[in-house]
Amino acid sequence: MIKKIFQRFWQQETLLIHILTVIIAILGLFGILNHAMWRDELNGWLIARDSQFPIEFIQNIRYEGHPIFWYFCLFLLNQLTSNPLAMQLFHWLLGIVSIFLFLNYSPFNKIQKLLFCLGYLPFYEYLLISRNYALGLLFIILFACLFKTRHKSYLLLATILALMANTNAYCLCISFALCLMLIFENIFRYQLQIPLKASSINRISSLVIYSLGFIGSAVMLFPPTDSTLQGGATQWMLQFDWIQLTRTLSRIWNSYILILLPGDDQFFSLWFFAILSLALFIFVITSLIRKPVVLFFYVVATSEILLFTYIKFLGSPRHYGHLLLILILSWWLADYYAPSNWFAAVEAKLPRWWLGFVRQKRTIFISIILSAQLIAGIYSFSRDLLIPYSASRETARYIQRQNLTNKLWVGSEDFAVAPISAYLDRQIYYLETGRNGSYVLFSGERETLNQDTIVEKLNALSEEGKTPFFLILNHNLHFSGDQLSIRQIAEFPRAFIHNERYYLYKVDKRQSASKL
Repeated sequence: MIKKIFQRFWQQETLLIHILTVIIAILGLFGILNHAMWRDELNGWLIARDSQFPIEFIQNIRYEGHPIFWYFCLFLLNQLTSNPLAMQLFHWLLGIVSIFLFLNYSPFNKIQKLLFCLGYLPFYEYLLISRNYALGLLFIILFACLFKTRHKSYLLLATILALMANTNAYCLCISFALCLMLIFENIFRYQLQIPLKASSINRISSLVIYSLGFIGSAVMLFPPTDSTLQGGATQWMLQFDWIQLTRTLSRIWNSYILILLPGDDQFFSLWFFAILSLALFIFVITSLIRKPVVLFFYVVATSEILLFTYIKFLGSPRHYGHLLLILILSWWLADYYAPSNWFAAVEAKLPRWWLGFVRQKRTIFISIILSAQLIAGIYSFSRDLLIPYSASRETARYIQRQNLTNKLWVGSEDFAVAPISAYLDRQIYYLETGRNGSYVLFSGERETLNQDTIVEKLNALSEEGKTPFFLILNHNLHFSGDQLSIRQIAEFPRAFIHNERYYLYKVDKRQSASKL
């Protein structure tokens, strides 16, 4: 009886999609309200909150290494409230809309849809952690949902691609590959027997729209000359290096599987997983060989991300996870095309056992990848419930409970202390720049401090008559001196991000020193 009820329920796809969306939305809301935000989330919020003029706002964003669209959304939210909870709720809404669209319109079966939506990227990284990547995922899914409109007009897709390009560097690469794919499809539409009815004016206008979005993103991504973020504009890996190559290739495995990851300094492990990654890459290429347009996109987009990874930034799962999004998008877009014999000559040269293996194991391959994503997603989501991602929120709440919010607060390292500034809704005196601030710009103005220079700066503040004051550090201060009394008043060592664990001190002149 129960089995029959479950089977009937499972067959009611529309009802099932709505119930799954509601369940994931409730879980996501619970998770995001529990999530303690860290610097990469809150620095953007602070820029939107505390930039004085539009020109200053745009200039500050250029130090972030991201295009403008997410920050523009944060600016609009700041017109309503200075509480960063608004950013979290907005981000949660973006994530749930993406999940609903995927459940409703993607061509995967019910199990595959559920596995993806509870996977690492949609359920954790792009749902709980408020960054621009959720916008990128939404535009990727919107593009796939509306892909069939290209038969009549490209304007809507071009607009989506322009917005996608302005979310982050990885989505800029994906949008460019999608644009090239549409151009490729147009050039070979007769050979591929694809009915495309858009006029020449429509195509040119669409290309102009995307080009403007691409240029706007590229301008914002190119850092100022004094930027120190990821080496600024000058640090690129342009020489050939075997270790860097294996690290880069292993990102395919890291993105698809997300478990049993190689360490970046483990030579033999890197080689092993680099070879596995190439095998996965070849497997997907073979599976798409009868969908030449999508195959073109998959190869170009994956190569772009790998090239960026090699020459600029190895990244973390939220970054190279876009390789998985490229894979999912490729499978989705492939559903729009009938099989083609365009690469029949190439296919004929491949071993028959390999072609048969790929065709037989494709569904298993998808299930393995999505199951690994599910494990990583549930684990990371659960970990965030148990271990604060950052100790910033707990530290700020302590300061508020002790009625110390309006005291003079001094902090170091500035980028790690910035989240506390956001939660307290006030500025903090940063030792790295020697002035009050909230957001942090990775520019040449910042000074790198050690324990000795921190104490020197604290002594200078004391000589200026600013004692007593309170100090926030993201490490223990080992101090002995005859001028200052530095007493620890609290510590907050529980945090997933290791350098967002905080130690609070009260700083005053020693009595003997003050009498002199």
